Amino acid sequence: MRLEFLELDNIRTYGYARVDFAQGVTLFEGDVGSGKSTLLYAIEFALFGLGDLKAGHLLRHGATEGNVKLGFEVDGRKIVVCRRLERKKDAARQAPGWIEEDGVRTDYSPEELKARVLSILQFRENPAVRATSWIFRYAVFTPQEQMKEILTLKSEERLQTLRKAFGVEEYKTAQENAGVLQQRLREKSREIRGQLSNVEELQQQKAAVEKQLAELESQKPALAQRVQDAQMQVQAAEKDVQSRRAESLALEREAAEVPLLQKRVEEWQRQAARLQSDGANLDGKARQWAAELKTLQGQNPAALDDPQKEWEAAQETLRRRQTELGACEHAAREHAALRSGTCPTCGQKISDGLNGKIQDAENALKQAQMAVQMARQAEMALRNQLTAYNQQKLALQKIQQLSEMFQQAETQRQDVKAREAEALQSLQQARDEFERKKHHLQAASDAKANLQQTENTLRQNQAALQATLSAQAASEAKESHLKQNRQDLEAALERKKQLDVKLKDLESKNAWLADPFIPALSLIEEHVLQRINDEFNRMFSRWFVQLLESQDLSAEVDASFTPQIRQQGFEQDFTALSGGEKSALALAYRLALNTLVRQTTPSLKHNLLILDEPTDGFSKEQLGRMRQVLQEAGAQQILLVSHERELEALCDQVFQVEKHGGESRIKEL
Repeated sequence: MRLEFLELDNIRTYGYARVDFAQGVTLFEGDVGSGKSTLLYAIEFALFGLGDLKAGHLLRHGATEGNVKLGFEVDGRKIVVCRRLERKKDAARQAPGWIEEDGVRTDYSPEELKARVLSILQFRENPAVRATSWIFRYAVFTPQEQMKEILTLKSEERLQTLRKAFGVEEYKTAQENAGVLQQRLREKSREIRGQLSNVEELQQQKAAVEKQLAELESQKPALAQRVQDAQMQVQAAEKDVQSRRAESLALEREAAEVPLLQKRVEEWQRQAARLQSDGANLDGKARQWAAELKTLQGQNPAALDDPQKEWEAAQETLRRRQTELGACEHAAREHAALRSGTCPTCGQKISDGLNGKIQDAENALKQAQMAVQMARQAEMALRNQLTAYNQQKLALQKIQQLSEMFQQAETQRQDVKAREAEALQSLQQARDEFERKKHHLQAASDAKANLQQTENTLRQNQAALQATLSAQAASEAKESHLKQNRQDLEAALERKKQLDVKLKDLESKNAWLADPFIPALSLIEEHVLQRINDEFNRMFSRWFVQLLESQDLSAEVDASFTPQIRQQGFEQDFTALSGGEKSALALAYRLALNTLVRQTTPSLKHNLLILDEPTDGFSKEQLGRMRQVLQEAGAQQILLVSHERELEALCDQVFQVEKHGGESRIKEL
């Protein structure tokens, strides 16, 4: 991996800054707190996200958003990564970003962005957002103070950290996993041995079941014969029941007619009595009508003319005379008003000639009154004649009606007598039939009693058959249950057999894990670490001596990569070293670690190296020796962060970092 450029926008003390990287050694120099280390943390953030950093630590104070863009090249491919930060409700967090690969940009979430970068760099590491990239941290950029810390760790902690850096932690992980697997295999073996503890009991149960099945098989013929005998008895009883049921039904049908015949006799008796009563009633009515007819005929009414029209004419004449009388009365009243000699209407005096007219009006009124009297008498006489005529007419109609009723009564009397004779004849026939069939009642009762006895016998035989069939069904069910039980036991024994095979397999695997697998892993790891340790020790010892002013000190690492310092042949403690000696030890350790980790990571074959304040406490002579050491480390691109201006002579590219008004700025010298 080779860096090409870095852009910062609102990151810590930077408003905006851009750095274009060259090959060789690049130095970022400036005072303490000017913002040099921010550039290194920005590179790590662009690649792997926040890790153990906080978003609020990177986002510039007061800014609502910021971003870091990093351009780099891997195996000839141009990559640009952009990570963004944003602040919402006084809390900063990482926002979605993007990756541009060979000019094609793709948006990613923070998690997806880290996974893609790890894939591009071919780092086989945890893609979790908060996970630290151990390869980058120990192969590319390790803060100097953190490198000094690793030198003071306990041996096992240091070794475990370096396993991650060298990419050989898989051996230790495999050993641990093998141990976990061994424990699980032992637990599973104990579980299976517990499941196999009842094999003998299952075999005994199977033998008992097979014995019961043999007994049931021997009882089958006798039970089948019992069923056959019971079925034959039921069939014979069913035939007897059918025969007696047919006989009983025939007799019951005959006996059922007796009550009907009795009802028929009673009905004919009631009908004959009703006809006799009807005949007597008709005789009485006939006698009554004959007497009335004789009385009316004795009166011998004469045939009269109908005066209806004459009476109607008299009524018309009476009305006309009454009308004329009304007119005369009106005229008489008017003439009577004139007798005073003065007209009541106009008040003029009436002439003497009018008196004669008044007299004529009074005469006319009298004649009209007499005419009305005569017309009323004539109308009254005709009304009496009409009444007498209507009475005679009614008498004649009554005689006619009684004659017809008498004739009808005679006809009905003949019909009733004929029906009465038929009813008496049918009554006698019904009595004869009733007497003839009464003896079937007893025969039907006897047949019914015999049928009930035969049906009882049939039910007893059916119950016996059902009991035998139930016994047979119970035997078959028991046999089926026993067979199923035997099948289950055989399946259980087969599973036990398979478990036994599995137990042997588990024990074999457990033995294989115990020896040779785990010892082989330990041996392989030991050899790999020994090879790395030898190479590490060679570079570390040489570079440590080169960086020191005095040749009295020497250093090498033991099997756990713990530095062993000697001064004039005597062991020396790390804490007793001077500042420059500690820095030399840490730098030599750092360069050896970087070189070996690079060999296990294809994307770091060109070896990018980032060093933060690596020369703290160095003398000018040590700074001069550092150039040779860096050349031997073989890094094609090295980024140095230091406040030592003397390092400018070692570098191909120098950037000055300054802070003005709380904002960091970069300029190339």
